[in-house]
Amino acid sequence: MKSYTIKEIRGNNKEGIIAHFKLLTEYPITSDREVFLAALVKNISDSKNIGYAGFFTKKDLKESLRYNIFDQNEVAGSQSFNISTPELLAVTEKAIGLCHSQVSAPPSHIFLFPTFSNFVRKTMDGVTGYTPYRNTLLIFISPQKTSSWKRTLTETICHEFMHAAMDNHYERKTLLDDLIFEGIAESFVGSLFKTRTHSPSQALSPKRALNWYKKIAKRFKSTDLYYPVFLEGKEYPLWAGYAIGYRIVEAFRKKHPELAWNDIVRLTPQEIHRMSGFGK
Repeated sequence: MKSYTIKEIRGNNKEGIIAHFKLLTEYPITSDREVFLAALVKNISDSKNIGYAGFFTKKDLKESLRYNIFDQNEVAGSQSFNISTPELLAVTEKAIGLCHSQVSAPPSHIFLFPTFSNFVRKTMDGVTGYTPYRNTLLIFISPQKTSSWKRTLTETICHEFMHAAMDNHYERKTLLDDLIFEGIAESFVGSLFKTRTHSPSQALSPKRALNWYKKIAKRFKSTDLYYPVFLEGKEYPLWAGYAIGYRIVEAFRKKHPELAWNDIVRLTPQEIHRMSGFGK
């Protein structure tokens, strides 16, 4: 594991730490997933602030990595990593610096892992992410470069950063919480980069997003619908939750342009939903 500290120059002309970046891109090439996962997890020690990369135990971390690194129905093992460390570091420094310029937050803890998922490589431009705990970002990237990996890595870091920052102010529990959290992350990235060609936020047209919003409104207090609404693609369209949440937050921002991102992250999901007027 390679570790880096990312700093920025602040208003007093002094350096301040904005991120701790850990690269887990050196690993055994093996078809044995248990050997591979054990090698990764061995590098991650317990931290007073974030535990094991955002998890209470190494066992929990290992199971999360298993889900995010490998396709569940295939037996393929690991592949060699072909993206250079300087490239990864440069993209990450720029992305996290941009995030911290918009939102005041404690230093981010960023862990970058490989993923051998064909779904991630083909459908998500080779990059995905997950935020298990406040100020903690787990980023997964295909070891073989996709044509737009730099853009997608940048957007993914910014999306996950917003989750990590919001986790300092509010713990999400319900479907409404999830919609707003994901909507804010998508809207934040959209505001930074203006156009997104491969985005879950665009999974539904505005009209379809409104229709699905009305269908699920009675279930906003549910605590077990994240996977079906956001990721499963069966009862609800794939990525429906991202698209619905994005439309809610965009409506909110249109009504309240005076609020900066640093203000928005401190509002509760209920406040943002109510102030958006979406669906009325």
